[in-house]
Amino acid sequence: MSYEPTERRWSVMGGGEKLRFGLALATGVIVPGFLKYAFTTVGYEALGTAVWVSGYLTAILAIWYVWIRPLDFQGTS
Repeated sequence: MSYEPTERRWSVMGGGEKLRFGLALATGVIVPGFLKYAFTTVGYEALGTAVWVSGYLTAILAIWYVWIRPLDFQGTS
């Protein structure tokens, strides 16, 4: 039974990048959701909705720019 260092296993599996993607996605959904809940609870429904929409949209654009935009979807020519 051979043992590979954790850094090597993560780099082979691409785990570091997957972890960053997952954290960015979770943060982009959870943080605006909690902020919307907080603002709605204290009576600022419109502000809560605006914060949620802008936070969610910012997360989507950031994920697109960092991870999706660089993908090459062309086949062989």
